[in-house]
Amino acid sequence: MNIKEIRELIELIEGSAIEEFEMERSGVRIRIRKTLPAPRAGIVESAQQTSTDTSEKTPTEEPPKKDEENYLFKAPIVGTFYITPKPDAQPYVKVGDHVTKGTVLCTIEAMKIFNQIECDIEGEIIKILVENGQPVEYGQPLCEIRLTS
Repeated sequence: MNIKEIRELIELIEGSAIEEFEMERSGVRIRIRKTLPAPRAGIVESAQQTSTDTSEKTPTEEPPKKDEENYLFKAPIVGTFYITPKPDAQPYVKVGDHVTKGTVLCTIEAMKIFNQIECDIEGEIIKILVENGQPVEYGQPLCEIRLTS
């Protein structure tokens, strides 16, 4: 099973009412669990109200504003984020780099497998939102990219 098939499986499950899914194919076992959206919606609403009420007091808690032209590249899988292929190597990308479809942005290690994560758009890296070695969740923004035509 390759990364594309896993992404498609995650998207399919995320768009359905299935809360938990487990599959085994050719000795590879995949288990996907998602939380119920109802409790999370209440948390998000109360967090938005809090940040609106206290935006003058604590501007650092306010989400960063982004141009409509910018794209948030999100983690396609759960795992540990690595911006370099090896600890002593140069990063795959850095702020200011131009990326195209297929450019490797990072590696996400999941279940002892290092998956190279490729960009799906063309643009310029504006901000890397995750620290090297940090665990990431499915759908978590990894970097902000300014779109180019």
